[in-house]
Amino acid sequence: MKLPVYAATAFTAAISLALTFVPASGIGHYNGGVQIDVTESGGYYVLTDPLRPGISCGVNGTTPVRVPVGSTIGNGRRNDTVSACVDVLYGVQRMWDMLRDWLGRNGINGSGRGAPARIMTRSPVPGTTVDFPGSDSFPTQLDLVGHQYGHVVYQTTPGGTGAGNENGGINEGSADIFGTLTEWYANSLADLPDYVIGEEYDPIGGAPLRHTYNPGLDGHPNCYSAQIPNTEVHAASGPMRHWFYLLAEGSAPGGGKPASPICAGGPASVTGVGLVKAGRVFMLSLLRKTSAWRYVHVRTASVTSAIDLYGPADPACVTVKAAWDAVSVPAQTGEPACTTP
Repeated sequence: MKLPVYAATAFTAAISLALTFVPASGIGHYNGGVQIDVTESGGYYVLTDPLRPGISCGVNGTTPVRVPVGSTIGNGRRNDTVSACVDVLYGVQRMWDMLRDWLGRNGINGSGRGAPARIMTRSPVPGTTVDFPGSDSFPTQLDLVGHQYGHVVYQTTPGGTGAGNENGGINEGSADIFGTLTEWYANSLADLPDYVIGEEYDPIGGAPLRHTYNPGLDGHPNCYSAQIPNTEVHAASGPMRHWFYLLAEGSAPGGGKPASPICAGGPASVTGVGLVKAGRVFMLSLLRKTSAWRYVHVRTASVTSAIDLYGPADPACVTVKAAWDAVSVPAQTGEPACTTP
């Protein structure tokens, strides 16, 4: 499933000046009963986030959904567009808070703004929105919302989206990482956090779209090779999401978390540094991105970021390198060195 990339836009207008900021009860198809931050205006709940500028949800357009005050927003049915909006707002609000609390980023675009979402029951027209297309159901579970908005994060870090399949694979892998971080931050009983992407999306019957810990289960490469620049972008994301899992959890984490394979020539094992620490290294790496980014550049950026955040003697430095070795992205000339504690 192709997940489009869009930039942030101006805060949705056309809302009465007589408005109130409120949390409201909603029922999403995937998240069930949740509280979402909405705007109250003229006797209606307006699905515009009052606390996170630029975030709103409309159906087949950017006009935010409106429902009467006092009513529950959405009914939880799979084909209900309002319920899909509930899932989107719940997911992007959790992502926004995760970026702030875990990664130190100000909003989706880094400057305190987001982008409006559209639930699309007809073919979307490209624009400055984040779209969730469908008819009988919509791809609005937590990790897919995080993935979609993860593309906005990627686009609004230095270097933009870049070009080419390898860069596109890094983009897709980064979006999956943001989806994973969002799901773990939300820690919802309705969608327990894991390291697979899109497993609850109805049209695929509960089978994950992608595995982070072992992309080979999707028929995608676990390891980097000379074929990656000619590989479809979702498949080319394999080494990126595989590296992140090894950095966060390691090759044999235990505790019910799945083991992750190591590519030929890699270390015997990798010990993870934890999800939040891995996320911080990853986020700072994106701030070193260029339009010509390739996997070798991500490696160098992430090693430098680990050292900047935690110092050369911290286990994060060694683990970042080991995780890249484990997915066949080799050390680069001039790469910063780790030191012994």
